Amino acid sequence: MMSVVDHDGWKLKNAVTEKVTYESMMADYEREGIDERFRKLLSKCKPVKWGLFHHVNTPTYSRGRVVLIGDSAHASLPYQAAGAAQGLEDAWVLTAVIAEIAKFPRNTASLGSEIDAALTAYDSVRRPRAQFQLNRAAEVGRMLLFQDKETGADMTKILARLQNQWFEWLWFHDIDTDAQKALTQLKENKLWAEI
Repeated sequence: MMSVVDHDGWKLKNAVTEKVTYESMMADYEREGIDERFRKLLSKCKPVKWGLFHHVNTPTYSRGRVVLIGDSAHASLPYQAAGAAQGLEDAWVLTAVIAEIAKFPRNTASLGSEIDAALTAYDSVRRPRAQFQLNRAAEVGRMLLFQDKETGADMTKILARLQNQWFEWLWFHDIDTDAQKALTQLKENKLWAEI
């Protein structure tokens, strides 16, 4: 897969892919520096244009008894290959807070407040990390498309930046610690404490 920026934006309302002509695809590879062997390989393709979308700065992942997880909360560009993992992290933390309120018998009058407290705890822990991943994925995309102001088209700078502990925060994160943070916040919530 080769990414090419289309500055016109995505025009299709109900689709994330669009068939394009071979000629249209090849127009993106007519510039200098494209290996002729690569062009020959492209002649075997059935070109499809994929729209890449991300949703930045979601103000909350929960409202009332509705909660967003995965791509519905933080649709990410694919440049860190972390979108599905972020959805699993969401599910892990959400499961922890829901399991906590399910441990004890409740009356229906207090359940709404408890669910609100649980979802608020989930949101306060998950949203900062998922939004950071979303922003980082966009930053990697800018580097790979040579649009980053700091690295430009200098592969030495791009590689140095990506190899300098760029992914450690993502790959070596302890999600159990996040679940415990959410549980602590849930237990400290005044509405929860009064019930």
